[in-house]
Amino acid sequence: MARKIQRSYIREILDAINEETISFAGGLPNEKLFPMEQLKQASNKVLKNSLSMQYSKSQGLDGLREHIAKIYNEKFNFPTTKDEILITTGSQQAFDIIAKTFIEDEIFVQTPTYIGALSAFKVLDLKVKGFNNHSCLNRELKKSSAVYIMSDFQNPTSESIDEVNREIIAHVLEKNGPILIEDGAYSLLDFEGEIKKPISAMYENSFHLGSFSKIVAPGLRVGWIRAKKELISQILSSKEALDLHTPTFNQMILNEYLNQFNVFEHIKIVRDDYKSKMEFMAKCFNKYIPSFQFEVPKGGMFIYGKFEQDTFELAKKAIENNIAFVPAKVFFHDNQDSCEARFNFTNSTFEQIERGVKKIAELLEEYKIKEAG
Repeated sequence: MARKIQRSYIREILDAINEETISFAGGLPNEKLFPMEQLKQASNKVLKNSLSMQYSKSQGLDGLREHIAKIYNEKFNFPTTKDEILITTGSQQAFDIIAKTFIEDEIFVQTPTYIGALSAFKVLDLKVKGFNNHSCLNRELKKSSAVYIMSDFQNPTSESIDEVNREIIAHVLEKNGPILIEDGAYSLLDFEGEIKKPISAMYENSFHLGSFSKIVAPGLRVGWIRAKKELISQILSSKEALDLHTPTFNQMILNEYLNQFNVFEHIKIVRDDYKSKMEFMAKCFNKYIPSFQFEVPKGGMFIYGKFEQDTFELAKKAIENNIAFVPAKVFFHDNQDSCEARFNFTNSTFEQIERGVKKIAELLEEYKIKEAG
């Protein structure tokens, strides 16, 4: 009998929305910021080379891996060579590759955590356990365990782990010896441009994941895994079993883009835009829904906070009124009920942000009147 696989709640929402919907649901970058002219220049040059349509190395193009290694050396203060980089078809693919190769039974995830990671682990029938702090990890970790952490602007909460706690977590991991999967999807999106050293730089038995989806364009579907050479060699077979290699054309476009242009100049434009959108959304929440409790994020793509009522039903009512956001229930490994919710601010206009928040405020008033009656 075929195993029933549940789709991602967020992907289902994205399928359900229409042109009238104001969506705060998906983690979509602002497509108006994609460096289209620069990518066109890179694409035109790449298309003159017939090898752009040929099979290529399973580990990824040498030049692109060298560019990524340079980011680790110069920005993350994390010594890296191209041999310690594996190119993946989007960062999402990395979960499957690593889990199939290394995870025997259980994986610990932050509570709440990224829904895409949860889906990847659950579809492989792994035992998913939640943790809130390093003390919990220290008590329950085994050598055969694995740990999934997003240490910068975590999805969904937008929280980051400070330097002191990164060192403590690295010590806990060193003591117990599990596999670490550290997701750096938002590490370069600090609004002030600060970049912290990953936990992976302090713990060898680790995989650090990155992606061009949030910093250039997600349609290219190019991500990577950074790990020591021996670990890369072990996961290469799993990568080859999935798709042989990430599309050559897409890799060559990004490689040429990085040859010609400074991606960090582009990232600064993105950060500045996202910061202004976040500040405006925060202002709207404070003005129209003062009961909504949240911390103002310092980076990333989301505002995460708490309402006075269960958000799963509120989200259903909102989508009926062409407003989409994600109730926190879907981010918990045990699907627990929650009054919390995640709102994406990067892919809406200022007008849409205000109109959407005002509509949610109206729905909350209707809810209160109904409850009182």
